[in-house]
Amino acid sequence: MVTVSAEYTLAMASLHASLQSIRMIANAGLASPDDIDGSLDGVTQTLEHLPDDLLAKLQPILDRQFAAIKQAAALNWNEE
Repeated sequence: MVTVSAEYTLAMASLHASLQSIRMIANAGLASPDDIDGSLDGVTQTLEHLPDDLLAKLQPILDRQFAAIKQAAALNWNEE
């Protein structure tokens, strides 16, 4: 069993919630691909302050999630 701090748990829950919100916005076509890129860039910039070993573990997972969110934005955005 792995024990993690309350801060880590809250941070991961916040990250999950923010990515899920961005995904829902992209899926609904409510934001342009550029807006989605800006949101994800903000997440990336924040995570760059993590220790290198933790970032190395998270980055491959996040890369896949970010790619899926960006694809959803591209497919669902209908600029009128």
